[in-house]
Amino acid sequence: IKIIKESSAKEIDEDLKVAGDSNTYVKQTLHFILDWTKQKNINLIAAGHRIVHGGDYKESIVFDDEVVKHLKSLIPFSPLHQPYNLNGYIFFKEEFKNLFQVATFDSAFHSTCDPISQSYALPKSLTSLGIRRYGFHGLSYEYIASKLPGYMSQKEANAKFIVAHLGGGATMCAIENLKSLATSIGLTSMGGLPMATRPGDVDPYLGVYLMDQLGWSAEKVQNLYYKESGLLGVSNISSDMAKLLKSDHPDAKLAVDIFVHRITLFAGSLTSELQGLDGFVFTGGIGENSPEIRQMVVKKLTWLGLELDLEKNNACRKRVEKISTKNSKVSIWVIPTDEEIMIAKHTFELYQKQKKA
Repeated sequence: IKIIKESSAKEIDEDLKVAGDSNTYVKQTLHFILDWTKQKNINLIAAGHRIVHGGDYKESIVFDDEVVKHLKSLIPFSPLHQPYNLNGYIFFKEEFKNLFQVATFDSAFHSTCDPISQSYALPKSLTSLGIRRYGFHGLSYEYIASKLPGYMSQKEANAKFIVAHLGGGATMCAIENLKSLATSIGLTSMGGLPMATRPGDVDPYLGVYLMDQLGWSAEKVQNLYYKESGLLGVSNISSDMAKLLKSDHPDAKLAVDIFVHRITLFAGSLTSELQGLDGFVFTGGIGENSPEIRQMVVKKLTWLGLELDLEKNNACRKRVEKISTKNSKVSIWVIPTDEEIMIAKHTFELYQKQKKA
């Protein structure tokens, strides 16, 4: 796994043999980082952490007890990620009591979304408790938005874009003037597009039905939504898109088709939010590495003006490439994301600000 990047941007890869639960994995990984810094005689001055759900935090923030308390209160909204995100902070605090630590949020980039697009049609007694659409993968979208002006004119970069972050977790975002206007995912990290093991949008009454009519516990429903659905649940083969694309089993094909279908549905709704479309960006593990998925998606979006250069698409994996034809009304891009560099950027900026204070 990728552990760390040096200032030269060289990736350090190690095959860690980890036994036990996720907490053990986090601790062993962080121990590796500490050992590595000692071997390199690197003085650790700060640590930045990716936190999936930041609630109403609109930007990165220095950790303190109140921040931790608030982020722990959001665990029910992201049980698959939030506890383990916080474990890194807790571990470093135990090892280095005075280490400068920063929380960066996957939800913060979406704080610029239209309030209407953030709202559910629920009573104020619930929405006043913070029940609304937040959006995630914000660090990824922030990175993509920061890179667009480097690949085109500023005017073109400020235009109307849909960015599809497709991986084990999958979301989409409407971006204009390099800011988020709307996103496919909402209150929790379960909704929106189908993912590796999560179903994406399902009828809200399904959970009630499973508990009332089939006697399921809330824990069993949660397990279904977070660990047994999505690509894995539909195919009953794998949560790995690459394996499903190679399989000739009809359920593997069904899982892929549902995934692509939902992407194209959200592309339509996000285009409506933008009131037009100038560019479409693929990113994330699947988006960067699967020409097949990109081709299937674009084929269903020709009505929006997307036209794919098949040769460029088939040759492109994990590199920046414009893969649309010259005649395409909408530019199509593959742009590899880098969430880690955004975490480092926000952490360094807050560290420098603290030093000057």
